[in-house]
Amino acid sequence: MNSWLQSMKQWTQWLMGEAPLPDGRSKAMLAGTVAAAAVIAVGIPAAIPSTTAANAAGQQLAPSAGQDTNSSQYTVPPTTSTVDHSSVIAPGSVTSTTSPYYVLPDPFATARNAQRATRKQHVAVKTPPKSTTTTTVATPFLAAPAPTAPTPDATAALPTAKTPLVPIDPVPALVAPATPPAAPLVTGAASFVASALVTWKAPADSTASGYDIFVGLTPGMESPVPLNGATPVVGDSYLVTGLTAGQTYYFTVRGRTGVASSVASNEVSAIPFNAYTPIGHLFGPVISMASTADGTGYWLATATGAVSPHGSATDLGSVAGMVLAAPVTKIVADPKGVGYWEVAADGGVFAYGAAPFEGAASSLTLNSPIVDLVPTADGKGYWEVAADGGVFAYGDAAFAGSLGGKTEAEPTVGMAADPATGGYWLVSADGTVTAFNAPALGPQPGSLPVDPVVGIAATPTGNGLWEVTRSGSIYAYGGAAFLGPLAALDPAAPVTGVAADPSTKGYWMVSADGGVYSYGSAFYGAG
Repeated sequence: MNSWLQSMKQWTQWLMGEAPLPDGRSKAMLAGTVAAAAVIAVGIPAAIPSTTAANAAGQQLAPSAGQDTNSSQYTVPPTTSTVDHSSVIAPGSVTSTTSPYYVLPDPFATARNAQRATRKQHVAVKTPPKSTTTTTVATPFLAAPAPTAPTPDATAALPTAKTPLVPIDPVPALVAPATPPAAPLVTGAASFVASALVTWKAPADSTASGYDIFVGLTPGMESPVPLNGATPVVGDSYLVTGLTAGQTYYFTVRGRTGVASSVASNEVSAIPFNAYTPIGHLFGPVISMASTADGTGYWLATATGAVSPHGSATDLGSVAGMVLAAPVTKIVADPKGVGYWEVAADGGVFAYGAAPFEGAASSLTLNSPIVDLVPTADGKGYWEVAADGGVFAYGDAAFAGSLGGKTEAEPTVGMAADPATGGYWLVSADGTVTAFNAPALGPQPGSLPVDPVVGIAATPTGNGLWEVTRSGSIYAYGGAAFLGPLAALDPAAPVTGVAADPSTKGYWMVSADGGVYSYGSAFYGAG
């Protein structure tokens, strides 16, 4: 073994130019080595199958130059170069090969070339990878193949069948539902001939783009189908027509934004009446009257705020011609001076003459419309009362309690003050009277008025009350004297209010057409 290694060392030194040509013994040793290498080179390739992993996987490589395209088997060489083994490489020449494999000198190349000279072999060219390395070899020997990786099992090399992709419908984008708007405040339902004008006020931050109006014949039982149909109402009022005179109708309103609706508003009612001819120059239903401080005159007012003075009363101004957020519900005289207030359903207060302005509920978020305003005995303050019984005090008016937040059978329709105690009474549409820091006055349980009550007035001393119904019936309690009518009236238009005469023990009633009915008091005109 040492002799063979010494011989190979001499040949290597000779190749490098460091030693002379080896002697005969070294030549014989080299010849034997080359012969042994030739036997190994011929036997091993014959024993290796020509089918590689790429053939087993069913992959067909593109034929290269000199390749038999009709062959069903392709020999895949371990390198990317096609080598012609019959070529003669002169000692000292340079061969350039492009290969991703290692290039080693082959001391047995001469014998192997001689062995293969008689057989022509074609090899396939493997497509070189993108990343290549150029190696310059200064040697007469051929490039030795790099070790071949073991061929994997054919079944493992087969491509895996992929599960076909099933198209899935795209999930529609989730759209957040529209936020329902806040409910509006219904400020009233003014009665007209076979019709009613429903009015409302939207909250300050309302997002409603329109409104739906609902009607029913029983409180809290409005139809789910809006009167306006599928098209929402744009504005703050809606005239409901085709109603039956004398029938009570209940209304609610809902705000709408797209398909989202608010909860129902507060409920209001109206009783349409038969045709009538307005008395005097006021157009539209007269809704209220107020007496002067000395009882020598009075004012009448409509829902639009138009004022008609009679007797010693003078016109001091009104909201007529103004664009109101809500209709006027009352006109109230200043008890100590020449002046009056008009109050609107949204709580707005408008002062004229000597009547002072002390504040208003219009700046508040109301649950129900304002139905009345009552001054204190000195005229330096007043209370506003809402249909739900809520009370709001201004000036020197003292808050003594309210019905706000309580469940009542009928809405509150009016208020009267007790000058003796500084308290007040609230009256509901069914005639029920609730006292706050005032004497208990009113009907006994089971003896309530038959027709809806529309107004209340206190005697100048505060020891008695009068209630009036829409048909004109008067109910007197405490120190209030009953002066008529002896039977229910059948006016052309329903009665809308009552006012006490400060100078007498009498009173007046007013109807929607402007008619005035006086009992124990002077008559100063109508309309």
